Amino acid sequence: MLKGKMYRTRIVFLTLLLLFQASVVVSQEQLLPGETNATTDTAIMAVSKQHLVTNIALTPDTPNILAFGQNVNITFDYTTTEAGGVLIFARPMTGSDLTPNYAAHPSPIYPVGTGTGSGYFTIVSGNVTVDKIRFRMLNANQSKQFLDITIPVHYKFR
Repeated sequence: MLKGKMYRTRIVFLTLLLLFQASVVVSQEQLLPGETNATTDTAIMAVSKQHLVTNIALTPDTPNILAFGQNVNITFDYTTTEAGGVLIFARPMTGSDLTPNYAAHPSPIYPVGTGTGSGYFTIVSGNVTVDKIRFRMLNANQSKQFLDITIPVHYKFR
């Protein structure tokens, strides 16, 4: 029991760390010619407060060995300022690519503000190891991406 709580605590910490790193990348990509580091710091604060995925919990705990078709269930909290709501997808990754042969949850439209969400994924075939879960937050028509972070995990499917 304590071991599972420690993993969840580590995942929450790593999520926050990765979120900060993702916001740095987003703000740097949006810099205009002549903007300074002070502007970058302000942009980081603005981005990180507008669109968040936090308090990520995984069941079963990671690391783990799972059977094909066994779900990894995900719960999370979110924050968004997008008036039309957002879609939030959690997808398994192996290396820098989506894991082959995955099946995953669709996303409802999460309304503006804060709330909770959930999802799942599984692997249906192939001897693979999921080493990251990618979280993406997009506007309702998927034309704008607000967040793209990964958290480290270790799920072996067979």
